[in-house]
Amino acid sequence: MSKLNNDVLFLILEELNDDVKALYSCLLVNKTWCQNTVPILWKNALKYFKTESINLIIMHLSNETKEYLKCQRILSPVEFQEKPLFNYIGYIRYLNLTRLEQLLFRIRNVEEYKISNIIDEILELFINRNTKVTHLYIPSDFNHQIHLIPGAEHCFSGLKFLYCSTDDTNQNLLEGLSKISRLIRKMELFVLTSNFSGIIKLIESQKHLNEVWFYCQNKSIRESLEESLNCRTEIVKHVKLFFN
Repeated sequence: MSKLNNDVLFLILEELNDDVKALYSCLLVNKTWCQNTVPILWKNALKYFKTESINLIIMHLSNETKEYLKCQRILSPVEFQEKPLFNYIGYIRYLNLTRLEQLLFRIRNVEEYKISNIIDEILELFINRNTKVTHLYIPSDFNHQIHLIPGAEHCFSGLKFLYCSTDDTNQNLLEGLSKISRLIRKMELFVLTSNFSGIIKLIESQKHLNEVWFYCQNKSIRESLEESLNCRTEIVKHVKLFFN
């Protein structure tokens, strides 16, 4: 009966998925409510995070990195010693790399190259054999080869949605994802480069691709992408092309 009550409670709380204030209130009811609310709140946590909230993720980092952040007065001595109450990282299903970069670059007193190192460490927290990402958002100029991180094949094997601002820096990443993410159902792609080999391979590798949005200003690139989609008409049912 207890397990049934937890299951019902979880289903009820899932209805509040987009109401962050209500979910925060549910955290405070009791231990059972807290345990059921945390996974829902953290499924798409980066969407709601403010700069100060990034500390919850930073607390999962190595002691060496946390020591550096403490010296820069980004982490307090108390936060440095504290251990998270939950494995928050394991609940994340929406990995918004655009939002992650925005949050980290707002941290004061940290050099840009240090931010890049911190991002590398955080990505290794998110991408492993114990996590399953369903929604992935990749910004332009993102040069971290996340498909090569140990555990990436398991982490991205169930990917259903991909948003990407594609440029020369992430074509290798898209090609890498084409080998491990073949169940994507919807893609939103801003095409900012004439090198789109990774996009083509990613489209061609999909088994259940149903909807594709292209934002593209170059006519020849647009025609090449359309030709690639014409080869997948048996599964792709919805295509939107945006261009000037």
